[in-house]
Amino acid sequence: MTEQVTRAKALVSAFRDRGMKRMFGVPGGGSSLDLIAAAVDLDVEFVLCRGETSAALMAAVSGELTGAPHIALTGIAPGAASAVNGVAYASLERAPMAIITDAREPGASTNSHQVFDQAALFAPVTKTFLGLDETTTVSDIQGLMDAALTAPQGPVHIDLSTRSAKSLVQVGPTGGTSVVKKDLAEGDLDDLVRRIEACRKPVLIIGLEARDVSVAAQVEKLANHLQCPVLTTYKAKGVYDETRALFVGHFTGAMAEGETLNQADLIIGIGLDPVEIIPGQWTSDADLLTMSAVADHVMPVEPVAVICGSLVEITRQVVDQLAPGTKDWTGVAIRSLRQSLSDRLALRSSEGLTTDDVVVAARSVMDENWRATVDAGAHMFSTMSRWTARRPHDVLKSNGLSTMGFALPAGIAAALVDPTRPVVAFTGDGGMMMCLAELSTAVRLGCNITVIVLNDGALSLIDVKQQRLQHASSGVRFPQVDFRSCAEGMGCPAWQVDTLEQLGAALDSAMNTAGPALIDVHVDPSGYVDQLEALRG
Repeated sequence: MTEQVTRAKALVSAFRDRGMKRMFGVPGGGSSLDLIAAAVDLDVEFVLCRGETSAALMAAVSGELTGAPHIALTGIAPGAASAVNGVAYASLERAPMAIITDAREPGASTNSHQVFDQAALFAPVTKTFLGLDETTTVSDIQGLMDAALTAPQGPVHIDLSTRSAKSLVQVGPTGGTSVVKKDLAEGDLDDLVRRIEACRKPVLIIGLEARDVSVAAQVEKLANHLQCPVLTTYKAKGVYDETRALFVGHFTGAMAEGETLNQADLIIGIGLDPVEIIPGQWTSDADLLTMSAVADHVMPVEPVAVICGSLVEITRQVVDQLAPGTKDWTGVAIRSLRQSLSDRLALRSSEGLTTDDVVVAARSVMDENWRATVDAGAHMFSTMSRWTARRPHDVLKSNGLSTMGFALPAGIAAALVDPTRPVVAFTGDGGMMMCLAELSTAVRLGCNITVIVLNDGALSLIDVKQQRLQHASSGVRFPQVDFRSCAEGMGCPAWQVDTLEQLGAALDSAMNTAGPALIDVHVDPSGYVDQLEALRG
């Protein structure tokens, strides 16, 4: 049975039927109001954010966690421009979402007030564009969502005017949710299996495409079969349970993991996306083979074998076809590699609390149900190293874009997606200042999130790089902000701490607080210089 509805309602309904639970944004006075009205009618929550970048980040993270593209909406021109960084996150982190921008009416006045080419603005960071008008059909909207969900997943852009939003379109049953998958299609699986069987010291590197729980299960079976070291990228943290004996640490493309890779005679990348690897020379002499959902990845070194398609199916067939056999790795050797990498990343200071201290203290009292979000900055190395993850998406971090101002919006989205899992957001003071207003959003929504601000009065990662260049200190340090007062001014309980004893008491209080809480931790940044040297050389 078909009916006529507004295109705004058809649009929201189509996304809802794919699994979207809520939209995020800062509305303008145009089509965004029609979209919000449609969301009310369709029982889709609209989350009013304080900034468009945060709204786009929340939509993207919701897409990552649920597998369903979520909508971020903005007003025309300044609202659209303000969302670009969040959409860039979705692009480089492979997150399905849609950015919907208010548009001028076709044939409107040629006055240039608030007018620029919004499609051109988003073109470099979106997969496709739809200027939704009176000719657009529901099939066009379905095709847009398919594009967002096709590997590599990412954002799509819709321009929508008020007149187009109110125009009527014929709709019928959608058939419910759908998932875009790619079957095993390209590559010589037999050759790949032979190469794995022939090697003696393989190493597994797990990337972002493997974050599906069904892929993670097959990865565990393959690791158990090979009894070899396992590294994950930051985005894939938790895909392989980090409490297991085969886990060594994280792969970033830096020097730190070289001790492991240099002992390998075969590196097996599963779901590894080149966007996850920091720029630099590939130093391992071992052959690389890759299993991927995407056929045209350009890796830092040419793989000797590539197979593309459904990672669930590829990994299942590889596990099933591998002949029994033992490799040359020993448990002692793998434990030694893990300890060596952990020691290399240790953050040392004689002047006060370090990020290591803070993260270890938090992890010791927050059980496995806690999910962590991590901002960009010098603190991220310790946070990613010291916070143990056991499942995909236990930790959320911006890696491909590595944007600051991520942890709090991502934490809000995660708390909304699964209110049964409390969230701890680790952020530096610089990143926190970029999205501080969203703390009021967390308060309004009652999000179960504890924000830990690692406060050292600097853009510490840039400060370290400036020091390594032996430049005079300039432009990267600032007076420490009193985040406790800021939080309390927005109705958020907060504590300021300088010692481990104070931190322990604050963690206990924050974890027993309904809704959001903030801990402003004064940390010593002096160890970051040596830590970055040990990590990247």
